[in-house]
Amino acid sequence: MSRQKFPNFSVLMSVYKNEKSTYLNASLKSIENQTVVPDEIILVEDGPLTKELYEVVDTHRNKFGEGFKVVVLNKNQGLGNALRIGTKYVSTKWIARMDTDDIAVPNRFELQLREVEKNPQLAVIGGQIDEFEGSINNIVGKRIVPCSQVDIYKFIKWRSPFNHPTVMINKTMLEKVGGYENKGKLEDYFLWAKILAKGYPVINLSQVLVHMRVDSGMYGRRGEVKNLKPILELKKYLLDNNIINKKEMIFSSFLNITNIFVPVWLRKKIYKNILHK
Repeated sequence: MSRQKFPNFSVLMSVYKNEKSTYLNASLKSIENQTVVPDEIILVEDGPLTKELYEVVDTHRNKFGEGFKVVVLNKNQGLGNALRIGTKYVSTKWIARMDTDDIAVPNRFELQLREVEKNPQLAVIGGQIDEFEGSINNIVGKRIVPCSQVDIYKFIKWRSPFNHPTVMINKTMLEKVGGYENKGKLEDYFLWAKILAKGYPVINLSQVLVHMRVDSGMYGRRGEVKNLKPILELKKYLLDNNIINKKEMIFSSFLNITNIFVPVWLRKKIYKNILHK
């Protein structure tokens, strides 16, 4: 397949010291083995890494060539800030997000770029994920998000309308809304709120684009009390920008706050059996 047929794009990732080198290696391989390979991989090192992680980074930088850009941060700044800084190094119009422990399906970028060709004015093109534990063949759940713009604008009232590791973002529109911010675990949800507040066109594909690695610790992290402030700030932003009304703000805030304080075992059951079924 001719690479020149599609618009240029970059992959933006951030890695920090607690991540496993084997996971990063598998993630980068899934990018390099795509049916349409990116022009650039922007990898932000969010603080000093382990020796094993540095070795993986060096291996793939040598393999991919000069399009593999490493952005070094002297100390850990969090995902929102890391992505904000990494965006400055992107030289293409389109940015594909990817987490360093997930695995992209082989034709992920091709599927998204075909949509870009149909509608170059799109701000965000996301897709579905399935969740796996251990082996990629051990699928334990899915996170299904709505595909149409109308349904996405409804969905954001209650939950994040995009699976962050699957999105391809128009860099111009990303910068127009102020880019990523450091909002705890909600840096992506805040970004979607800012994009939808502007009325920009968005879609999700119906296909699974990314296999997302999950572990039991994920459910505990979603219940951290430090998530409370960003949740309340987000709800106020949605209200101020007429995305939700007062009743919806109160009810959705209640649900989100309750989620923080329920036991981890119950939160895990809710996510696996209801939200991510």
